[in-house]
Amino acid sequence: MYAQVEPLNEMLKLSTRLFINSFEGVEDEAARVRPTGDTNNMAFIALHVLDARAYLARFLGLDYEHSFTGLEEVKTIDDMTDYPAVEDMLSSWREVSDLLEKRLPTLRGEEIAKESPQKFPVEDSSVLGGIAFLVLHESFHIGQLAFLRKYLGLSSMSYS
Repeated sequence: MYAQVEPLNEMLKLSTRLFINSFEGVEDEAARVRPTGDTNNMAFIALHVLDARAYLARFLGLDYEHSFTGLEEVKTIDDMTDYPAVEDMLSSWREVSDLLEKRLPTLRGEEIAKESPQKFPVEDSSVLGGIAFLVLHESFHIGQLAFLRKYLGLSSMSYS
């Protein structure tokens, strides 16, 4: 594996596990609970992170779309009318994660050094910079999921 990709691959694998662990014991109804009218629920955040991971797959040249349609029109939680089951989201998460865990080790220097076709809020405008941003983005939202677990009265998210 190309040296610059190794740490990002490890972070991606950790995020894969932590996302799944965030939903340990979370029922569908609980995933839809909003702490306040101004906050997101676990299901909304999960769909957002899943959509971003599917984007990362496509960004890296994979042909992947998750099965949750209509999300492109959703800008805020108030636009959501229907949520998939937690297990369905986790199944899609595992699916795209497996694809990415196979793809990242195949990335080469010339691929990651190319100018990113998408602008991200990082100084590195290469494909590598885009990958780094998207992996960090997941970490941010997994922290939110961990917080919401505690709000629901569940145990802390496990790292194992």
